[in-house]
Amino acid sequence: MKNSPPTSDAEAAARAEADARYCADAVRAQDGDRYLIALFQPPRLRAAAVALAAWNLELANAAPRSSETTIGMIRLQWHRDALEEIAAGRPRRHPVVGALAAAHAAGHVDLDDLSAIVDARERDLDPAPPESLAELEAYARAAAGALHRTLWRDTPAAAAAEDGATAFALIGLARAEPINQARGRPWAPKALKGDLAALIDRAATLAAVRPPRGHRGAAAPAALAAAYVKRARRAGGDPTDPRMSGPDPWRLWRLGAARLAGRV
Repeated sequence: MKNSPPTSDAEAAARAEADARYCADAVRAQDGDRYLIALFQPPRLRAAAVALAAWNLELANAAPRSSETTIGMIRLQWHRDALEEIAAGRPRRHPVVGALAAAHAAGHVDLDDLSAIVDARERDLDPAPPESLAELEAYARAAAGALHRTLWRDTPAAAAAEDGATAFALIGLARAEPINQARGRPWAPKALKGDLAALIDRAATLAAVRPPRGHRGAAAPAALAAAYVKRARRAGGDPTDPRMSGPDPWRLWRLGAARLAGRV
């Protein structure tokens, strides 16, 4: 798409509103958990959190369903170019890019962080599963963990925010393993030999980390991850069990309760 900066303040405001609405609709429809996580961020960070969640969907869709990695590399390069254009003050006309540009202009996201996330997503193009749990965690931390950390960078909550989002990603990969296997892209580490217990336990450990008090929202991914860990354990680690693979029907209530308790 051509770069086409707004010609008036009114047009800029209309485009910003449309971009934010597009991102919110996409995340609410396709990633309900991250939409709720975004809603439980401080008001000043919510729009940026939704923009990041929408951008995460775009990155997830960069990996082609076929084994053709060239297509995926071209799509990821598109995102690198878009970030460079945001840095130059000439964001391309795309609703998610526009929302990211607004978040960057407000000082809520760091473009170097986002560029590193794009690099981490190259792992999506490799159909082979990770060799070890440590390798899988490194990927989850560099992709999902960094996504939440950038909202809380330069605060005492940054490390805990990253750990919680990493836990959320790990338990999510465990829950989605049958779907990923059916797509020819398993994520369960080879070293686990099909037993997801260690993966679930690692997610539980990371989800237990708490940010310092006064940083509400940083622990939202951890709160959901902890709930999914409990469901996974009740299912015996079987990802085909609805208690593990299905969405948590009480997730909004759990986040609300955590907020009232001062944990989120």
